[in-house]
Amino acid sequence: MEDAHHNRVKVEIFGTEYTLRGDASSQHMRQVAQRVDRLMAAISSAIPHLDERRVAVLSAVNMADELIQTENKLEQLQAQYEKLEKEHRELLELLDEQTRQSN
Repeated sequence: MEDAHHNRVKVEIFGTEYTLRGDASSQHMRQVAQRVDRLMAAISSAIPHLDERRVAVLSAVNMADELIQTENKLEQLQAQYEKLEKEHRELLELLDEQTRQSN
């Protein structure tokens, strides 16, 4: 049985119409489709002899690369945040200790 809460939106990607269905907003799904369409168009324009399947695969590879780079950057930022959070806690403990000693 289908979930009635799914949004449906018709989009065009690289000249073909698709119906996307998901929990994301219709606007979000349109943005995703537009991004895929733009990337496929850019790859096709840069390498015009590629067939549609190869354009789609190269688009997927490019997006996967972008995702991995973003995930790596997020991991770096999380590590920096944790380090700063630890330093902040240590400074607060030191300040608390100094305050207790001066009283």
